Amino acid sequence: MNEESPELRFGVPVWASLLGWALAIGFMGFYFHVAHAVMRGLAPSFGIDSGAIATATFGTIAMGLGIVWLVFIAELPEMWFLHRRPHRLVKDGRCPMCGHPVRAAGVNKCGECGADVDHLPPSYAVGWRAVKRFCIALALAFLVGTISAEIVIAADERSMRSTVRSMNSQAGITATGKPLEITFSRRWPASFSRVDWNSEFGFRAVPIFSYGPGR
Repeated sequence: MNEESPELRFGVPVWASLLGWALAIGFMGFYFHVAHAVMRGLAPSFGIDSGAIATATFGTIAMGLGIVWLVFIAELPEMWFLHRRPHRLVKDGRCPMCGHPVRAAGVNKCGECGADVDHLPPSYAVGWRAVKRFCIALALAFLVGTISAEIVIAADERSMRSTVRSMNSQAGITATGKPLEITFSRRWPASFSRVDWNSEFGFRAVPIFSYGPGR
């Protein structure tokens, strides 16, 4: 009686799974970072402004709809190791488990590991598991992106305050007797956003639609 081939058990290396999650969260996190920074620039404010932060957050969530097509991104390692790679090895005449040549001997079983060459996993298809993983990666990326954007914005505003302090402008009067004024540009990607500082009124975010020579 012939022994049956052991059931093929394809797996994903831990390093590949971790790398896939890191790339998914990193890529989408960068997207949310840019989106949140842009939305904060469109809702001008200076300092901690809960209204502006809430408005930017809702805008960032809306912009997240632009990456729903990346539903498979968290499963890239599975797509390769569990589906694409085994089929590719068999097509090249090799064992889908260990890569040992088998077709050259005209057999369907691997002489190295005993795997059945004809027992292959189905082609990849997006399912509930992919959607669930994508939602988890999306939520983590949203947190990473928005928090990192707020940290960069806070650092940018600290730099503006430091610049003003270094100018030693306590008197607030220029040589012409007028209050001192400075205009700052925020860091990329919100470099289109401006912040004015006046020695009498302090910092004030400038609405983007008020730009121009007549402002």
